[in-house]
Amino acid sequence: MGTQNSTDGRNHWPVVMSMCMAGGGFRHGQVIGASTINGGEIHERPVVPADIAATIYKHMGVPLGSTYEDHRGRPHYIVQENGQPIQEMV
Repeated sequence: MGTQNSTDGRNHWPVVMSMCMAGGGFRHGQVIGASTINGGEIHERPVVPADIAATIYKHMGVPLGSTYEDHRGRPHYIVQENGQPIQEMV
């Protein structure tokens, strides 16, 4: 059983997560963003997964407007949801 009487264990702080990135020449040794005191909500400087993808692609020199084709030949952008490089890292 999960926390707070859940049966799947996912009702605890689903909005905020942490991540560690290292290597590759990124600017290291910093914390970007903050959660509320109990870790349940974003307090400042939200970063979404598309921002992480945009940061990595930009660092590798891949144009952020690049697309790939699925099995039906339809184009999909490599960076979704208007992701932007994390300026503190690049």
